[in-house]
Amino acid sequence: MSTSNFRFRALKADELSSMVSYRTGETKLGEVLAKDWRDASCRYVLLGICEDIGPRANNGLGGARNGFDAFLPNFLNLQANRFITPGSLHLLGRIDHLDPDAELDQATMRKRVEELDELVLRTVLPIMQAGKVPIVIGGGHNNAYPLIQAASKVLGHAVDVVNLDPHADCRPLEGGHSGNSFSYGIINGFIGNYAVFALHRARNSEAILQFMDDHHVYYTFYAEYMMDPLLFHKELDAYVAAGSTPLCVELDMDVIRHMPSSAFSPSGMVLEEARYYLRRIMGSPRHVPYVHLPEAAPTTPSQGRIVGKALAFLVHDVISVRR
Repeated sequence: MSTSNFRFRALKADELSSMVSYRTGETKLGEVLAKDWRDASCRYVLLGICEDIGPRANNGLGGARNGFDAFLPNFLNLQANRFITPGSLHLLGRIDHLDPDAELDQATMRKRVEELDELVLRTVLPIMQAGKVPIVIGGGHNNAYPLIQAASKVLGHAVDVVNLDPHADCRPLEGGHSGNSFSYGIINGFIGNYAVFALHRARNSEAILQFMDDHHVYYTFYAEYMMDPLLFHKELDAYVAAGSTPLCVELDMDVIRHMPSSAFSPSGMVLEEARYYLRRIMGSPRHVPYVHLPEAAPTTPSQGRIVGKALAFLVHDVISVRR
């Protein structure tokens, strides 16, 4: 599948095999992937999105196109041991921006985001329709919008979305970008209930805060967690336990302090809290239509090692909790 500016490409077995460091007496995750996402044993389907036009259309940093490439070899070389069900995950492929370095004005970038939305929606819709859980890595938070659309179409109603993020991403409906995926989802009727944890008080405008109040968004602030380190666990536990509806899961890598990302911050959650967030939700009885891990944006080899290992930890937490 492709559009004029974006292309989906399946990853072939020999391409994946070249990334695996084989060792006698060990089995790596790259050796136990499902060959077809339609297999009965396959529960999760991994998709990479290699673009940063969404963040750049929101005046953010570039580099989110590199997150999936940093992640993949680290993930494939994790151990396939008793905590992993062989064949439970299929690596579908990647969506690439065909001319990522083109000099574009903001209006053109936002038009391209809308074009990307259509391709992401077409790619994940059959996976969700088959009852599988897409895990989407890389790219900007703009890609939340087509994922939410797909989940809503499959379930036949507006969906509940939970997000761990310093930014609410409820900016005005001014054309697609990484900062308004959830306001678009709310206004267009795809989101029923939106919750966002660990917002930064200084990074969300008064207009965004008012929008959330007007649309009954549940939100918390990271500053409160600094004062009470146990509060995050308590509030997340209560939120997850309070409902039984399906829950779309978003985790913006910007939320992790010192993470190379589209909106880098020296202050924020630690990786272990992000891991707890995923493990708590995935370990609950609530159905999860998809998991989305956007905005990691490495631009140097050392940053790539940080991003790659962090994302590998997070995806392992998703697939290893429920057997």
